[in-house]
Amino acid sequence: MEINRLESRGSGPAAKRGLWGGLCGILALATQLTAAEPITRIALGSCADQDKPQPIWEAIVAQQPQLFLFLGDNVYADTAEMEVMRRTYAKLGAVPGYRKLKATCPILAIWDDHDYGVNDGGAEYVMREGAEKIFDEFFETPADSAARSRPGIYDSRVYDGGPGKRLQILMLDTRYFRGPLVSLPRRSEQGPYDRNTNPAVTMLGEAQWIWLAGELAKPADLRLIMTSVQFLPQDHRWECWENFPHERERLLKLLAEEKTGPVIFLSGDRHMGEIMELKKGDPLSPGFPVYELTSSGLTNAGGGKVGESNRHRIGPENVRERNFGMVRIEWDRGEATLELREVGGERVQSHVVRFRATDGTAAAQ
Repeated sequence: MEINRLESRGSGPAAKRGLWGGLCGILALATQLTAAEPITRIALGSCADQDKPQPIWEAIVAQQPQLFLFLGDNVYADTAEMEVMRRTYAKLGAVPGYRKLKATCPILAIWDDHDYGVNDGGAEYVMREGAEKIFDEFFETPADSAARSRPGIYDSRVYDGGPGKRLQILMLDTRYFRGPLVSLPRRSEQGPYDRNTNPAVTMLGEAQWIWLAGELAKPADLRLIMTSVQFLPQDHRWECWENFPHERERLLKLLAEEKTGPVIFLSGDRHMGEIMELKKGDPLSPGFPVYELTSSGLTNAGGGKVGESNRHRIGPENVRERNFGMVRIEWDRGEATLELREVGGERVQSHVVRFRATDGTAAAQ
């Protein structure tokens, strides 16, 4: 049987590896799956401060993931000095637990503000090109990847596990093209930002929007969308898609136009975790449920507020301890279980998403 190496932002051949090839390219054989083997175990997380202890990698590796999705703030490198940023990434690459994860499975990554280079930053960041180069070096984006030939880190992967088991993963860049945030006149307990309703201001940039429409038009049995900031929440005033409500609505309309069926967003940033659902009856619903799993952070926790309002949250509270997420897919049942697990690996929250009905059709169309 032919063996195909899973492609990721960190899985190019040795000749194409960046500065961390010798440090991070461990046990390539461990990142191989048969071409027809479906993806059923995906781990995810965000917010990993390279200067803090990172025992959580051991618990993640114990779950035997086939993929790990890094959702941003993969390091904390708020700097315009690119050599400082390189050294910051090198600290993560030297962490034994992270090295063990690299030997276990491929890693797909997006960035958030602190690994982008500036807190809450967007298109105004003057060193974004340099930051992208270092990101590609560390996560070993293949030299022939489309992501290398265009501005921004957005990318996609498709894993075909056979009939009815085709997984698409979309990796959005919510930093490189993002327009300005609007500050509230007075910072509230819910956060500092107002809504920017200027229709000319973008979250993704037009080129990324065109790319995304093309990707969503491709066939898939389940779609996971990686976004560094939360997509569904509308009640808090921290960074999220609701900072640009017309952009959030645009994406929901795009999901409806492409008739994608149930979609799961995966996000980080907030230093807390929660599971959410945009129900079919919501005014902006694309006609089917949209789910979101936020997992943050691997080292940094305690974000959000006790009792923080979120009309889309499943369950009464967020998880304010260090955590990582899991997506477990049961293809034959048409179900994906979304999990939040604490630093020792114990499951603290979960929710089952039905993405395909028993007759093989999309679950909610």
